[in-house]
Amino acid sequence: MTDSNTPATVFVDADNTLWDTDGVFAAAQLNLLGAIEDVTGRTCSEIDRLAFVRLTDQGLAERHHLGLRYPPRLLVSALAAVLHGEDSELAVGRALNGSGVVYVGQEEVTPIIEAYFLNIGMLPSLRPGVKVGLLALRDAGCTILIVTESAQAKVSRTAEHLGLNIFVSRIIEGVKRPDLYRRVLRLTKMPDQAFMIGDQLDRDIWPAKAAGLTTIYFPGGFRPRWTMKMDSVQPDYVVGSFAEVPTIVLNSRSKSPKS
Repeated sequence: MTDSNTPATVFVDADNTLWDTDGVFAAAQLNLLGAIEDVTGRTCSEIDRLAFVRLTDQGLAERHHLGLRYPPRLLVSALAAVLHGEDSELAVGRALNGSGVVYVGQEEVTPIIEAYFLNIGMLPSLRPGVKVGLLALRDAGCTILIVTESAQAKVSRTAEHLGLNIFVSRIIEGVKRPDLYRRVLRLTKMPDQAFMIGDQLDRDIWPAKAAGLTTIYFPGGFRPRWTMKMDSVQPDYVVGSFAEVPTIVLNSRSKSPKS
């Protein structure tokens, strides 16, 4: 039987769950587009400039072995081609195999990429309700751990800069698969009182649910087109603010364990 006096263990994703990493990337990608326009003399005619960039961005991520971590020079090359009238998918293919027309010279690419890396290194803002939610969880005695696929050191620095390190007892870095979540369950005193909060259905919610954790989906602003659908994953809870999390966690403590 679940002991309602035993504090829950709360695992939480970092990027786009605790803080708005996507907002940083969006600003960086728009600045990158502007720099390419300046160099090529071509202007994006689309009203939604970010959607224009991300159509090509996702095309590269789908076909590159590093996924969304592909080299940004490929995005510069492909976007320059699209600005010159090429189809996005065709431009992506040519950028990947190096067969496309060179619209931006290396001497121009280098400062564009340097500026891009500076921009994605900017400190993100907190997502709605994060500090309020973490404070309530901590005051209730819950153990809070971050589970991330990003570099542990980087996540630790960001958490410290944003004042979240005081709430987090540990940062776990690893590939988010069911076996990782099964391992993190060993860190809990009450597996039936273990929760996972994240913004990605395929990386945070599905594998955590498969491992037996109660899942709380906190949707972010950007969902890649290859992301799983919510109906197929069926998270246990969906929230619009992190401030809703403590109520879910604390109310669940008085319920019987899941079968």
